[in-house]
Amino acid sequence: EPEVLYRLALKADIPEDAWRTRLQWTGAFVGDQTTNKFISLLTAGQLASAALTMFEGKTDVMLLSFTVESMREEADLKVKFEAAEAESGGTGAFAHVYGGVIPYACLYSAPALLALEDGKHVFPLTGAAAVAAGMLVSEKEAYESDAGTDDGLEPFNQHKFDEDD
Repeated sequence: EPEVLYRLALKADIPEDAWRTRLQWTGAFVGDQTTNKFISLLTAGQLASAALTMFEGKTDVMLLSFTVESMREEADLKVKFEAAEAESGGTGAFAHVYGGVIPYACLYSAPALLALEDGKHVFPLTGAAAVAAGMLVSEKEAYESDAGTDDGLEPFNQHKFDEDD
């Protein structure tokens, strides 16, 4: 079972601050719950065919990536892999999320606007490569978040003060 699942959506359907405000637990992806009792997600291997079938030639397509563990443990959603016929064409085990909307707090990484090359969408790293790259993004993000509170002074060193006693 994959650690990360994906959803393709139009840019107009995703708030610009979804990633920045995700930890406030105020926003959520609604998806196709109005027509189904679940939200459909995709595995990395299903992305290309879904993009081709549902969003061919569109320049405003975003890739959302959600952490399965976060959806289950933190948002109390049920993630089931069910045999189905997808609207994107094809059959097989598709991820369905039951239990409500998916909070943006479950995002694995920032929503990415997909580029078009020769009429096909270009995807960022997914799967194991994304997990490795995601770790780097998290460390970089943590470093950048400290930059706003850096006063430019030398870091506090307790040992220096202990030597004075």
